[in-house]
Amino acid sequence: MQFDPPKKGIWHDQPATRWEEGFVLGNGEMGAIVFGDPRHDRLIGNHADLFLPTSHQQPTPDLSDLLPKVRQLIETDGYQAAVDFQFKMATERGYQGLQMSDPFVPAFELAIDFHINNVAHYKRALNYQTGEALSCYLGDGEQIQTQTFVSRHDNLIIHRIRNFDGALNLTLSPQIYQNEALSGHFYYQDCQFKWHNKYRHKEGGYTVTAQLFTHHGKVTEEDDLLHVTGTKELIVVFRIDLSLMAPPIKQLTHDYQTLFSQHVVRHQSLFDRVQLHLKHDKDPSENFYTLMSDATNRETLPLTLVEKIYDAGRYMYIASAGHKTPNLQGIWSGDFQPAWSGDYTFDTNVQLSIAQALSGNLEEGLFGFFDLVESLLPDFKENAKRFFNSSGIVSSIHSSTHGHHIHWNKDWPLHYWTCGAGWLGHWFYQYYHYTGDIDFLRERTVPYLEEIIAFYQDFLTIDESGHYLFRPSYSAENGCGDNATQDIAVLKEVITNLITSYQVLGIKPDQIAILEKMKDQLPPYMINEEGAFKEWLTPNKGEAYNHRHFSHLYPIFQSREFTQKTDPIWFNACQVAFDKRRRAWLESEEGDTTSTHGRMHSALLATQFHMPELVKEVMMMVLKNNCFFPSLMMSHYNQLEVFNVDGNGAFPQVIHEMLIDYHHDTLYLLQALPEEISAGELSGVKLPNQINVLQLNWDLEKKSLRVMLMSPVEQRLALRFPLFKQAKLHGELATEQCVDLVREQTVVLEFEL
Repeated sequence: MQFDPPKKGIWHDQPATRWEEGFVLGNGEMGAIVFGDPRHDRLIGNHADLFLPTSHQQPTPDLSDLLPKVRQLIETDGYQAAVDFQFKMATERGYQGLQMSDPFVPAFELAIDFHINNVAHYKRALNYQTGEALSCYLGDGEQIQTQTFVSRHDNLIIHRIRNFDGALNLTLSPQIYQNEALSGHFYYQDCQFKWHNKYRHKEGGYTVTAQLFTHHGKVTEEDDLLHVTGTKELIVVFRIDLSLMAPPIKQLTHDYQTLFSQHVVRHQSLFDRVQLHLKHDKDPSENFYTLMSDATNRETLPLTLVEKIYDAGRYMYIASAGHKTPNLQGIWSGDFQPAWSGDYTFDTNVQLSIAQALSGNLEEGLFGFFDLVESLLPDFKENAKRFFNSSGIVSSIHSSTHGHHIHWNKDWPLHYWTCGAGWLGHWFYQYYHYTGDIDFLRERTVPYLEEIIAFYQDFLTIDESGHYLFRPSYSAENGCGDNATQDIAVLKEVITNLITSYQVLGIKPDQIAILEKMKDQLPPYMINEEGAFKEWLTPNKGEAYNHRHFSHLYPIFQSREFTQKTDPIWFNACQVAFDKRRRAWLESEEGDTTSTHGRMHSALLATQFHMPELVKEVMMMVLKNNCFFPSLMMSHYNQLEVFNVDGNGAFPQVIHEMLIDYHHDTLYLLQALPEEISAGELSGVKLPNQINVLQLNWDLEKKSLRVMLMSPVEQRLALRFPLFKQAKLHGELATEQCVDLVREQTVVLEFEL
């Protein structure tokens, strides 16, 4: 049997032994996990909305009357006394303590027994470009092949099994879920079967409908087991409906290739929009184990594998986004007790999982994110009212079926983190900034940002210096203190973006004046005695450098509030703070935990501080610490502990930013490129202000860089080469020149490095 390794994808010579090792598929709404076991295969189905209602959910406790007392206790006795008091009062009012969100769970699981004894020449592959998983092998001397995809055309999970040399002999064993929160039932009739799964703690449930196409084979049913014989090919089609009243699957062609071709047109058009090609150091047709083994036994970047990890990151987002947005596990789960419920974690993880969406030319995937956030607004409003007696919105940190802020206690006072909604608002504005969509700006960005401003107008008080006082305040998962720097940085960004939005739309001049005054009253940033940008803007609050979050460096990695040129004092202080946290956490064996999301934020900061060796170091960290499953999806911790995709979402953004970036009317080129990535091509990425990067080619040995740009609006760009200060354009220093983009005209820039 001929096996052609995917050009854009990965393959392995071993089947999965647990769901995290399976090959993952998805169309943004439904997902599938394929084990590829030649004897006892397993297929798991997922749905983006399938968070299981549990018994312990509760409304946000009403503590609105306690805010003055909380603030007084913070002033007189400190934050811990205030938290203890508030927690005591909350429990007296019915709060049950810290609760996780409803968990993201599998929709179905089907085991397939092939009744095969001897297996030879086994291979399985995942094609990122087409969204298909395949396994092939010799089973008892006969050629067997399985193929699976989640159709973008028909919104179905489609699984095919073929025996090229004889008849199949299969037993299908549907898993019938029974647990504290779910009651499952299975029904079969005439080559169609259904799982009905009823919720025990909420009305309703969901249905999985399936249909067998046996091509004149025979199906018998016994004790909920389905036996398939007398056919060379079996196709099983699945649909997941979050309802107990699901219609049958519509009439489909029985031809797998037709179904697959209709899907590929849509999937591949998304994947191919952006392409990265690096100078290969290994044969890209090598399998997963060979590539990973090589990477962990060398000190130089494995360029072939880096390209594949980039492709895997794009694939993750395409497969997981659109209907909603990637949760902690993308769109995949094989576990009823996933880590952190597999939910939407809004204090860094969701933001990293979508980091590439705009630059990666996949902006339509963000509509699932926008829809999700807007669906949670009633609960966000309740959080603002019940905790702070304020209008507007306060995001929970953990959300799934609701946005109630019930994930807090005396040890984790996450309810004091008020800037989450503002951080989510970054993408509402950036969508406009990248696309120029005025209607979106008017109808969705502005109303959302106004809700954030409404909260702070009620919540903030004035201190003795005449500045706003953010009390209570929390720096994500790293402790309490007045005026957490991220709170100020996020609100400053929200104010700035809302002012710009009003100006673009030509509306609300009176509100612009109010917002300008708010901006002037924000407390100024601080630098400590070590020269580091402070995490809390309070003189007597010390720094906690040994931590995986980089919240206070928001002005660098997210809002791009200032640069080395626009404000060198703040920029340099941020670099000092980053260096201290890097030494205390990222590069320290005594770091508080390992964390892929912390490493990815380190890499994103390294691009802005123009630190190519650190970009390389982060890439090597996740490789050498065994953080990649066979699909090249990542783990949260070292040694494949906890399947978690936010690193996959961020990795392409690191690549984009190190090669080409834009802010402050300036184009930054090759600003953090490791020397080992000496040549390559990137095409199709997008930049803010509607700039399209048609192509970027670099070759460090030839000292050349060629960039093709196009813009639908006229604009002028300054040029910066942080690592190549002598770069020339037309024989003159590039950094002393500007480039004019003429509407809808391609501009070709050829630089000598």
